[in-house]
Amino acid sequence: MDECIQESDLLPHNNINYVIIVARYHEDITWTKQFANVVIYNKGDKLDGYNEIILPNIGRESHTYYKYIYDNYDNLADYSIFLQGYPFDHSPNIILNLNNYINNTELNIDFEFLSEHIIDCNLTGCRYHPGLYLIDIYEKIFNEKKYDMNFQFGAGAHFIVSKKNILKRPKEFYLNIINIIQDDYLNTSIGYVIERFHKLILG
Repeated sequence: MDECIQESDLLPHNNINYVIIVARYHEDITWTKQFANVVIYNKGDKLDGYNEIILPNIGRESHTYYKYIYDNYDNLADYSIFLQGYPFDHSPNIILNLNNYINNTELNIDFEFLSEHIIDCNLTGCRYHPGLYLIDIYEKIFNEKKYDMNFQFGAGAHFIVSKKNILKRPKEFYLNIINIIQDDYLNTSIGYVIERFHKLILG
């Protein structure tokens, strides 16, 4: 299947122009059937009856998200919604919240977490998954060295971002993130590192 989602693949609707990108491994994703405009990036067994794209099982959901952005950079919906295959651990009200965004025809945001657990963090470390090499990866992504910076991230990596915000950075910027993840895919913590930087990258 062509990895680029064509505009014609997006079902007609009477709400915001959106696409939901789901990073799936082995999760039950039947919950996605209640929404239009869903693409499943599948790193597990092939599914039947879903709009899916098969990817190698590397980089957790971060690899999926930035692969989608890179492949569809010139054909983005007004809003991209990024979710894990089972989002309910960190976003128990995700169905209600998604409908509130999708049905808001006057939606005007740049980036918002859909995770309901927002965590304060610092490049020197976070209380969840301590010991992550945040400083080194931050430098590789943003091409600047920082040793002490406070920021927030949404646990579970669920968020909505506008096309406008994605396009603030060049396509090659997202390719660099993909390459960072792929080059370090044997280190399973790379996905947790990138998870902490979504708002810094896209917000």
